[in-house]
Amino acid sequence: MSDLSDVDFLALDYDAKVKMLQRVAGEILSLKVEFARVSGRYAELRANLQVLKEVKSALQSAIRAEA
Repeated sequence: MSDLSDVDFLALDYDAKVKMLQRVAGEILSLKVEFARVSGRYAELRANLQVLKEVKSALQSAIRAEA
C-alpha cells in the first residue's frame, strides 16, 4: 500500500476508486489480523516477565533469609 501516496484520488474514475477502496479495506483487515497476533504475543511475554520477576523476588528473599 506504500504506492497510495503517489495516487491522485480525484483523478480516478469510479471503478478505479472502488478497486482502490477494496485494496485499502484488504490492507486494513491484514493489519488488524497482524495486530491481534502481535498483541497476543505481547500479553504472553508480559505475563512471562511478571512470573520471572516474582520468582526472582522469592529467590532473593530466600537468599537473604539464609544469609
